[in-house]
Amino acid sequence: MFPNVDPTTTKAWKLLSSHYEEMKQTRMKELFSKEPDRFTSFSLKFNDILFDYSKNIITKATVDLLLQLAKECGLPNAIMALFAGERINATENRSVLHVALRNFSGQTIMSDGKNVMPEVNRVLAQMKSFCSLVHSGQWKG
Repeated sequence: MFPNVDPTTTKAWKLLSSHYEEMKQTRMKELFSKEPDRFTSFSLKFNDILFDYSKNIITKATVDLLLQLAKECGLPNAIMALFAGERINATENRSVLHVALRNFSGQTIMSDGKNVMPEVNRVLAQMKSFCSLVHSGQWKG
């Protein structure tokens, strides 16, 4: 289990709080005036998905501070632990394998030394079969 960091105790949080005070009077119009190509700086595209966050009152400094906060809270390690099948669910002391439900690559996903994909695929097939029965009207509950 990795450490659970209270973000409000980090250096980044303090810096973000100060940054907020500096930014709270800022208006969107000012930001676009200062940086006309703001859309390019504050948007991401993956295949046909566009994530445009240019219309938020943020700057490069805001993004840098948020990334610093994520690092200080151990987010990169938590992500690696999640994908490695480590027991990161502290409440139930088990893996959090949401990624296994979305794994259509055929790639092995391990938890406690066991490939969970055969069981995940079995349950997904069972769910698909059930949904087909419901959608076709054949399931009468």
